[in-house]
Amino acid sequence: MKKYILAFVFALLGPMDLVLGQVNFTHRVEVATEWVDNNFIILPSENGTVAFRSVSSKGFNISKKLQYFTTDRHLKASKLMEFPLKDHFDLIGFDLDGGWLYLLLQKGDAYSGDKLIYGINLETQQLIEVEAENILDMEIREFLVMDEKAILMGMMEYRPAIQVFDLKNKNVYTVQGIYSNEVNILQIRKDPELKFFDVLVNRRDRFKRKTVSVLTFDERGNKLREVKIEPRKDPQLEIEEGLLTPVQDYIQALIGPFGLRKREPNKGIYFSRINEFGEYKNRFYTLTDFENFYNYLPEKQKARRERSLEKAIRKEKSITIPNSLVTREVISKGGNFLVYNDYFMASTSRFRQRDVIYHNDFYRYYPDGFRNQVNLGGYTWYNSRSREGVNYQYKYLAAQFLLLDQQGNMIWDNTLSLQDLITANPGKFGEVSFDGDNLFYMYLEEDKLNLTHLFGGEVKFENQEFELELLAKNERIKETQVESLSLMWWYDHYFLLSGKQQIRFQGEDARERVREVFFITKIKVDGQLDRALTQEEN
Repeated sequence: MKKYILAFVFALLGPMDLVLGQVNFTHRVEVATEWVDNNFIILPSENGTVAFRSVSSKGFNISKKLQYFTTDRHLKASKLMEFPLKDHFDLIGFDLDGGWLYLLLQKGDAYSGDKLIYGINLETQQLIEVEAENILDMEIREFLVMDEKAILMGMMEYRPAIQVFDLKNKNVYTVQGIYSNEVNILQIRKDPELKFFDVLVNRRDRFKRKTVSVLTFDERGNKLREVKIEPRKDPQLEIEEGLLTPVQDYIQALIGPFGLRKREPNKGIYFSRINEFGEYKNRFYTLTDFENFYNYLPEKQKARRERSLEKAIRKEKSITIPNSLVTREVISKGGNFLVYNDYFMASTSRFRQRDVIYHNDFYRYYPDGFRNQVNLGGYTWYNSRSREGVNYQYKYLAAQFLLLDQQGNMIWDNTLSLQDLITANPGKFGEVSFDGDNLFYMYLEEDKLNLTHLFGGEVKFENQEFELELLAKNERIKETQVESLSLMWWYDHYFLLSGKQQIRFQGEDARERVREVFFITKIKVDGQLDRALTQEEN
């Protein structure tokens, strides 16, 4: 591998620096780039971050190379490393596992193209290359690695399929019970400690009713258990999707929206508590259980909606949540579950009220998908963004938060206004930091940051807007490539913002210069308007 020096900007706020506001830009790293280059994909690691991208060679050369670097939690970066990629191979998947970065590449656009898996030891820079042979000719939708075994999920003849590929001996194991016309895969979640992976699917039974099942497999694709989640007490209810949490104290939760079969797609949110034996209990929450659902509205409009709801309850009318309420994220903290739902409406009647979304780690890190220019080889990490070439518009009305205990009892709920912002992306709108009491919700609006703070479920401030800032006082932002910006929660109350910028600075000859960079900035959020920061604790 060739090694190149990575120029980076590093700053640490000293003790007692006065900060006005709740958003503090604490550290920054920059990589020289060109405006048209791919963005780096950034993944959180145990000790910091890993950033990587493929870039094309200059001129008429068709060859590509992969560049990557690592950082610690202060964004102090390693050298920029790179190695050549084989001609005509494109990056279509990636994963981190046990200190290794794994990359899946495919030759050409055809699903039958040869596939390669690269493994990079991020400590020693050791590089391994494995030809992925005997893999089904499928459109790859997911790529995970666990204990040197690659899990590949894709679509073949409009049906899902999963295979496990052993990187050591190249054995291939095809997972049974997945390849079917009536099956949709909603989520794949690996558990490296317990050495199994879960597959969340929905399917139609012989009565054409949709059900959700949790399938658990070992490292070779052998099925360990299957839990079929059904609304037993009311067969008219229909569960179509959800998010599966990690196993904690032998308990797992499945949370998402539910509706009435063939009639009302949005009745509310369900909570399924699953024990180690596959036994489960369901709880269902409707609009009548969400005391603060209308908090996102102005006071007069909120009062009208609440009076209308009370009237519907008195007359025993069927109560439905209009528009789409979709579960985006579930955070386990202190034995409780924080549920983040987006509430939005589509600009076209062709959009289904409950549009099934596949949730994977990439979706978690990069909720707005193609904005990050990572569709390098046709790999659609979030496939529902482009349906038959139709461009939909989505108006985001609110972000709803629910805090549930392990039994599903609601501790609090609240709903925040998203100011009717319109976007072409139906993905997760914002990023969440939650420590059990403090909840910070941040999202990007063009090149501005918006921040809301809740404590114990009560709003302390809402939709505070912040400009992007540099750390060096003698530099200025000339231009920010808005479509390159990406925001993600990192750890504690820290977020990462990345993208491309043109930076004005003064050269040694005292003339103004401009550099084009890809940057990563560490952001600390705080609940107080004015405070003196002591030196950051990690």
